[in-house]
Amino acid sequence: MKRVMVATWDFGFKAVAKGLAILKSGGSPLDAVEEGIKVVEDDLEVLTVGLGGLPNFKGEVELDASIMDGGTLRCGAVGALKHIRHPISVARKVMELTPHILLVGEGALEFALKCGFKQEFFWKPNAREKWVEMLEKIKREALEERSFYGKVLRVMRDFWRETVSVIALDTNCSMAAGNSTAGLFMKMPGRVGDSAIIGAGIYVDNRTGGAVTTGVGEIAVNYCLSKRVCDLMSMGLNPHEACEKAICETLYLKNFINGIAVLALNNKGDVGAATSLKEFTYAYQDDDMDRPELKKIRGILT
Repeated sequence: MKRVMVATWDFGFKAVAKGLAILKSGGSPLDAVEEGIKVVEDDLEVLTVGLGGLPNFKGEVELDASIMDGGTLRCGAVGALKHIRHPISVARKVMELTPHILLVGEGALEFALKCGFKQEFFWKPNAREKWVEMLEKIKREALEERSFYGKVLRVMRDFWRETVSVIALDTNCSMAAGNSTAGLFMKMPGRVGDSAIIGAGIYVDNRTGGAVTTGVGEIAVNYCLSKRVCDLMSMGLNPHEACEKAICETLYLKNFINGIAVLALNNKGDVGAATSLKEFTYAYQDDDMDRPELKKIRGILT
């Protein structure tokens, strides 16, 4: 069995490269997922992931992250976490040190500080400027029946898709998955998206495979999207078929603005992806490759 890493978007290139190096050095899939995601959380050019990224409507960065072990189905997550550089690492501590799965807000921050994480305050380059720019656009948008937040939805629809989500497979068919995000830019304070919800943003089971999402998190939550893809793979569909069927199901009622993408890896190392966005890019690397490859797919409706 080959070692395989996959991750969402162009910046997933760095996560995949780091993660596969860890697998090759004897690290676990959980290690590979956590350390790969931390690289993106630290990337100053990525404004949609990590502390200092694009904030909520009040100008505060609230982070969501989760991690899951495919062998035990144990998992941990944090939502609306402030002032911590690596929410993915806090999510792993939730999994390993508590009887819970999800901690949010002040409780998540208090737990992180007790675990030794340091409280930090910073903006990534251009993040504050982008926030001010978009806030001014929202103020100029015409107010219609759908309320003030409806203006936010219309202005922000192009800033909704860049979560880093990762799946790892080792030579023993052990798997793990995780993700991290600053969430919807200009979201309402306290909003928690799919990245913190097991079964929505991530799911992984060694018996079948794993799936992760990126895009408008409410869609993934509404359709339990990552778990749905894993269930479809357990019924015999390959990852590509499972992803396409699940994405088509999200389009049935068209309840949400913009779209979602899902990326899947089964326990044989086969990969699949589908999206209702215009396009979606993911990174892939296995043992036979010197470096990751970026693969782009077109949306189902395009």
